[in-house]
Amino acid sequence: MLKDILYFQQNTTFGLTERYIYTLASELDRSKFRVHLMYPDVPQLESFAVLKTLGVELHSLPRKVVEDNIFRLIPTIYKSLRAVEPDLIHYNDPVIAGMLAGRIYSKAGIVMTHHTPELDRNYAGSGKILEKLAFSGPIKVIFTSKEDCHTGVKFDGMSQWETEVVPYGVDVSMFDGTYNKKAVYDEFDIPSHHRIIANVARLVEQKGHKYLIDAAKIVLNKHENVTFLIVGDGNLRKNLMSYAEYVGVSERCVFAGYRTDIATVLKACDMFVMPSLFEGLCMAVMEAFAAGLPVVATPVGGIPSTVIDGETGVLVPVRNINKLSQAMISILDNPTKAKQMGLAGKHRMSTYFTVDKMVRRTESVYDNTLRN
Repeated sequence: MLKDILYFQQNTTFGLTERYIYTLASELDRSKFRVHLMYPDVPQLESFAVLKTLGVELHSLPRKVVEDNIFRLIPTIYKSLRAVEPDLIHYNDPVIAGMLAGRIYSKAGIVMTHHTPELDRNYAGSGKILEKLAFSGPIKVIFTSKEDCHTGVKFDGMSQWETEVVPYGVDVSMFDGTYNKKAVYDEFDIPSHHRIIANVARLVEQKGHKYLIDAAKIVLNKHENVTFLIVGDGNLRKNLMSYAEYVGVSERCVFAGYRTDIATVLKACDMFVMPSLFEGLCMAVMEAFAAGLPVVATPVGGIPSTVIDGETGVLVPVRNINKLSQAMISILDNPTKAKQMGLAGKHRMSTYFTVDKMVRRTESVYDNTLRN
């Protein structure tokens, strides 16, 4: 008998964690599970609509309700859960309204993936009480790295919950084959003799773009034939573009906006940089490795699980502009070493971080939760 698995998404933007849910919903074993996805009806999440063609049953939450008071949102979610009657609900990150509705429904096992346990949710007053109620019952928490699991248990009060480490998976085959590098250069008007240093992330404070822009100035003083390609969107876009102009690197910093052709873009690049202030297991870093790029990153969250310092890339301290710039310069100065790092990173992804491993291990979590 098929078990009904409901993925619950409350965030209204489509980023790397949403791609995680998209992948699970796409790849789950249909001989064991009937798959549902509940998510806000907003334009930013329209990519989820494709899942319907893969047999996923979609259930939308009206945008007005999602953006409304939590006490109005909970009954709406509860009614939707009653209509679906899931055997298991998998929450994509801690979400109070969804969790409370699931507790009231009370007929489903609960699994939650906690992508960024270092992120302070800043609940106060009634929010703290609701948070305690939401996370008070049985729950299986998936972390995507051992580092994140340690952080969650230590700082997020999760020691009483069952935890499981299931790393993200990346489809390395998507980055194989021939890509039109010239088309990327032409689209962004990058001189053909330039090397490209890429960053793919939401344009938010967490991702440390300000430090990347500061470091870019130092790099460009040593290597003038370099362009920084910043892929992603967010509420800091205008501020960061203005800051790049203020620093004097705006002509060498391309803000590409949100892209769906990440593999094509990364294959045209020479290096990847992720100067995050805090992080989970960073999918963008993993995709950079899948594209065969050396990576410079900060040793936060799960990043050290993928960036092996001196082997697949270079780890630098958080907010350290000099170390960040020197790491990039070192890789630019040593193209042979850069290629070796990129190949080592790609091998690490194809060995330890595959989509199949992620999906099968997640299914095992479901099986154990449903049995209990």
